[in-house]
Amino acid sequence: MDAGALSALFRHTRTWGRAQRGLELFQYASDALTTLAAVDGGLFIYRKRGVETGGDPLPPAIYHRFGVLAEGLVPACMDEIMQSSITLDMPVGRWMLTEDIEHPDIRAWLLSLSVLEFGVWPLYSREEVRGAVVVVRTQPVVHLTWETSHALLEACAAQISLALDMIMAIRIAEHASHRDLLTGVWNRLGIERRWPHILRSLTENAARHVIVGIVDIDHFKDINDTYGHPVGDRVLRLVAQTLQEESKPDELVGRIGGDEFVVIAWAESPDWRSRMQAMQQAVHERSQGTCAVSVGGSVFGLDGDNFDSCYAVADARLYENKRWRKRRGANPVS
Repeated sequence: MDAGALSALFRHTRTWGRAQRGLELFQYASDALTTLAAVDGGLFIYRKRGVETGGDPLPPAIYHRFGVLAEGLVPACMDEIMQSSITLDMPVGRWMLTEDIEHPDIRAWLLSLSVLEFGVWPLYSREEVRGAVVVVRTQPVVHLTWETSHALLEACAAQISLALDMIMAIRIAEHASHRDLLTGVWNRLGIERRWPHILRSLTENAARHVIVGIVDIDHFKDINDTYGHPVGDRVLRLVAQTLQEESKPDELVGRIGGDEFVVIAWAESPDWRSRMQAMQQAVHERSQGTCAVSVGGSVFGLDGDNFDSCYAVADARLYENKRWRKRRGANPVS
């Protein structure tokens, strides 16, 4: 086997650690396969794990078609085959002649692209096949031995598997750093990192309005001093859970201070009061009257043109609400 070719591949893969996401890694890998393994085209199949859904795997999909496989449409049957077999129900870890492929639609597609050889190498994550490298050649290769060709593909698939796991580990760590450990809602960093996505969604649907709401637990220090911090922690979790239940899937709930929460919500009209007062009422009912909260809010574009300015207006209104309710005395919700 040509040890020099394998060494060249490993030198090439040193740059893969800089990849920030899977698609970028696949682009690096396709360059290596084309340059070093005499591959004329290919694609990557991968089943993502949803970081924000607890790591549950998503359906497999095709990523980064390159070379001759970037041409034309992928046969419709590919999606159905991937759902049942992420390696396309093909022999893995070896080259095979296109004419020997059993599935007629895949065989016809590759023949239309003048593909001579076809191969599938699995991608592993924690001992589980989570994807595949699919590669093709359109002409015989004479400068690589059979052993070298297979070793290059095996090594490339192994390096991709390791790099994908590293990317996932980094993303999981980043995701965890954006969460409040006690309540599970976003922390301030998590909210701020997702604010640009909210604004992008707003440009796609200008008819909606973005509400920045603040919720503060009344007399929270007294709760901790009288009943102890474990009870205070339960109150924080109750409020967080209630706000999440009152929010839609594309809205955000975060804990940004000791007993202060922020809600980024959508509204059909520029009115923050009705939505935040509904959340105020929900906390009162969920706690059976034992917990009360003050609320404030603002409307992006009307009260401020960025998160900080909207937050400042909402915070001032929260203290207006707190003072007004304190003057009213017994009524905990308004």
